[in-house]
Amino acid sequence: MPLDTVLCLDTSGSMAGRGMRELVAAVENFLEGVEETAKGGLKENIAVVEFGKRERVVQSLTNDYGKVRNAIRSLEAGGRTPMFNGLMLSLKEIVANGGVVSVIGRKLSPRIILMTDGVPTNDDGESDDAKAQVLVAAASFGPKLWSSVGLPHPIPIACVGCGDCSPDLLDAIAEITNGMFVIVDNISELSSFFKKQVLLIKFAAQFAGDMEKLNDALVLRQFIEDMGEDVGDDEVQGLLRLLLTMMGLEAAASLAAHAAAGSSSAEETYSYPPLGSRVRRGRDWKWGPQDKGDVGTIVSHEKGGCIRVEWDHGASNGYRWGAENARDLKVVNEPRKLLVGGSIKVGVEVKRGKDWKWNDQDGGSGNNGVVYGTDEKGWVSVRWKKNGKTNNYRYGKEGCFDVEVVPSVFEKPAAPRKQTGSHMCWQWKDKIDEKDLWRLFNEDLQKTIEAAYSKDTKGTQKVQINNTSYDVNFKKMEQKNVSSNNVRSIRRKELSQDEYELAVAIEIGQMDIK
Repeated sequence: MPLDTVLCLDTSGSMAGRGMRELVAAVENFLEGVEETAKGGLKENIAVVEFGKRERVVQSLTNDYGKVRNAIRSLEAGGRTPMFNGLMLSLKEIVANGGVVSVIGRKLSPRIILMTDGVPTNDDGESDDAKAQVLVAAASFGPKLWSSVGLPHPIPIACVGCGDCSPDLLDAIAEITNGMFVIVDNISELSSFFKKQVLLIKFAAQFAGDMEKLNDALVLRQFIEDMGEDVGDDEVQGLLRLLLTMMGLEAAASLAAHAAAGSSSAEETYSYPPLGSRVRRGRDWKWGPQDKGDVGTIVSHEKGGCIRVEWDHGASNGYRWGAENARDLKVVNEPRKLLVGGSIKVGVEVKRGKDWKWNDQDGGSGNNGVVYGTDEKGWVSVRWKKNGKTNNYRYGKEGCFDVEVVPSVFEKPAAPRKQTGSHMCWQWKDKIDEKDLWRLFNEDLQKTIEAAYSKDTKGTQKVQINNTSYDVNFKKMEQKNVSSNNVRSIRRKELSQDEYELAVAIEIGQMDIK
């Protein structure tokens, strides 16, 4: 018996023209993925429901994908946005023709994919009343009311919004039904959303016999990325919540919902200082010079009354916070500083960046957070000071920056002490007054680039320079701006003492000019 998916699609007037063409193209790509999965034995029934000038089941659940394509191609945009009616038609279709299937011993319920670019309206054009009606409809699919309306199982709704949609409403629908919610900005992102819905079912089939992996967001994320799709932390948590609900694991899905909402995760223990807190050695310290007299940042909460700290000098260790009735640390208010041009680090304060699109997750515009985790793929983990929420944000991923370092964090480098002998240095080629000039990378980047080079002299390493993500190619000796694709030359050169002092003087002069 095939899995059931209902596509509940907004065909209101705002979808006319390009919007409808892109929707049709994205759904056809989705169908191609469904067909490919069906060849491996996992078939999927698809239904199409539209709400706009016409409110109808365009195609009942079927695995005849030619019929589904014809139904999609027949859609015409016009009228208001009667979302409530669209959801109720989807409910009726599942009650009449849907059911729970078994995939390698695991039960999977139907799902609904709701796509809209606007705010719901009723017959009178009122949006507020229409929103309330939509939430009532959503509750019918949720864990409290599903059986009373004749559904075979709680049904999660995957909401995808674009244009002038109501994010708060779609987020609420996802919350009520243990589904998911994403916003897309273009056809590429919409197609990617539908592809991940296909990959989610492939993931369920592959790991059906391993509950531990099925319930692991990191495993799901790796699976999707191995299939060639990028996926953010919020989205992977949403996908996991959707899948767990389809499997009838509402309790586990609720935990995934908690994580996707940006709240403190189950791994965070409230008797400990919050993740991202800055600490120094405390009253029961017995670890000698491990901290090197530095400040550190709490990056995780461990079992048994311990916390893990990453020190500003780079080392990381676990320390007692209650274990053996001891506290090795004390919390301090000492924000981490960075040299101008330095890469982002744990302990640094950040705020909303140029690509922020996460509403008020940070507690509202103007609030700062503390970075408590980074990775090489362009993500940072942030805890917001005002509301204590944690989440992952893009910091170079896809050339986007959801957050940026607070300006007060930066400080100019001190003039170096005079040294003797030669210096192996990394430089980049600048152009000043139409003349080429080789410039020094700052001290932090010198170490980062040299360490990467020592591992692979022909490879490519991603680094952050002045809040911009670059790919450094050692084989070509060049660095490429990930966002703009601009390329400039670099070199590794041994400088004499005189050459080194001249290069440092140039950098100090350039800093003063800025």
